[in-house]
Amino acid sequence: MPTIRNCVSRATGGLLAAGLGLVLAAGTAAAQSPIVFKFGTQTQNDVQHEYMKLFKTKVEAATKGKVRVDLFPASQLGPFPRQIEGLRLGNIQAITGPFEFFVGVDPSFQTTSMAGLFRDNEHMRAVSNKPEFRKILEAVGDKKGVTVASFIVYDMQYFAFKQPAATLADVKGRRMRVLASEAEQASVQSLGMASIPMALPEVLPALQQGTIDGVSTGLTIFTSLRYYDAAPNAIESKLWGILTGVLMSKSWLSEQPADIRKAILDTAKGIEAENHAWNQGNLVRARDVWTKNGGKFSKLSDAEQKDAQRRVNEATAKVLSKYPAVKATYDSMKAVADATK
Repeated sequence: MPTIRNCVSRATGGLLAAGLGLVLAAGTAAAQSPIVFKFGTQTQNDVQHEYMKLFKTKVEAATKGKVRVDLFPASQLGPFPRQIEGLRLGNIQAITGPFEFFVGVDPSFQTTSMAGLFRDNEHMRAVSNKPEFRKILEAVGDKKGVTVASFIVYDMQYFAFKQPAATLADVKGRRMRVLASEAEQASVQSLGMASIPMALPEVLPALQQGTIDGVSTGLTIFTSLRYYDAAPNAIESKLWGILTGVLMSKSWLSEQPADIRKAILDTAKGIEAENHAWNQGNLVRARDVWTKNGGKFSKLSDAEQKDAQRRVNEATAKVLSKYPAVKATYDSMKAVADATK
């Protein structure tokens, strides 16, 4: 017959075993929990969103499920300034948007969207793929706690207007939505328009309500956000390029194991060519979508195109003359761009 001591001993042993089992189970669950990588942007169904989807597929495969990439397009993580704040705090792991959106991180980021740098989309791709070009922007980000991990060619710049426009005289006095960068505002003003900085989610209602007369951005924004209903008159102005950056939290990356960090950064750069090829086709599709939905295209005459380019180049030079550090960044980038065929 078991003694009281034996019964107590067996009970204690059972509790210890059960406790150990719970600890081991918790440890196993923790070990199996993936590292969550939150990736945000403002847009949807465009080259930025496509990049995010490809990145998710490739990173999760490369890390064998150790990293789970959660995508937040269409400003699901809040307005872009809030996304930048989350990035710098490490609460958001990556965001993507035109480099000039990051002007609040460092003024030099607006240089990529300044006039006089890129000739067309293929030139933009060739330049942004140069190691010496990449290092310039990587150094800017590194000083401010963000990692410039990738480059996406978005498009050359277009105008879309509520009312028909085909000449510089037509656009004079019109209220044009721009980003907040001083250079883009100065460029639009040099063409005789009023520049109205405005967040992307506010643009379509502003067009519909008549608060603004037009918008300056890339063609696929016009189609994905259905501007053909509110501003169907596009001018293929292409006065400056729109280069998107993929910025990651430097502090968050530094906390990850070396193999995870390498997989993330290698994938970020490694998918650029595939993403660019997708965008080439998407831009063709966007033209078709625009015209099928009543959108129209026009171009300035050769003489007016040359005059418009001169005006925005001069406006850009005036802005740069006020900021020596930004000018130094622009000049370094332009030297690479001018040397790239």
